[in-house]
Amino acid sequence: LTSEAAGYYKAAYAIVSLLSVPANPFILTTYPEINKLVVQKSWVRLKDFLKKITIVAAALNLALAAGFAIFGKWLLSIYGEQYTAAYPALLALLIGFTFNYTLFWNRPLLLSLGLPQFPLKATVAAGLAKLALAFPLVPRFGYIAEAALLSMYYITSVGAIVWRGVKEIRHQENLNR
Repeated sequence: LTSEAAGYYKAAYAIVSLLSVPANPFILTTYPEINKLVVQKSWVRLKDFLKKITIVAAALNLALAAGFAIFGKWLLSIYGEQYTAAYPALLALLIGFTFNYTLFWNRPLLLSLGLPQFPLKATVAAGLAKLALAFPLVPRFGYIAEAALLSMYYITSVGAIVWRGVKEIRHQENLNR
């Protein structure tokens, strides 16, 4: 792609990655609680905790995403008026980043459950799919395709990790009945 396309992508990515700012304190503070509940085998409390932090994260991230969607062109124009062309990429990135930072607890959960290899496998598989799709799609559809592929990567990898964590919690609940 051209350096112009790279600049547009970088601008959209920089704005959307601001979603990580409020998410980082959540990540740091929830892991000890998740781990404590797993060690205690308190599966009902763990599910309740995950539900509550997901609701809080979803409310915060959806509000921020709405703000970025509404004011995205203006935010991009800070880089220069021509950067408003990156708005579709910003929207595409926003989908994946919002999903990722809403379910930020996915990896800490599996680490606490003693399944550290699953996130690696899920991210490698999603990364390989993203890479394979990049070759036919990015030359044809440009940086917007790259933004959509990154969102797809987040949704598939985080989605798989969350699915595996929920499955393991259910399995542990059934063992303890």
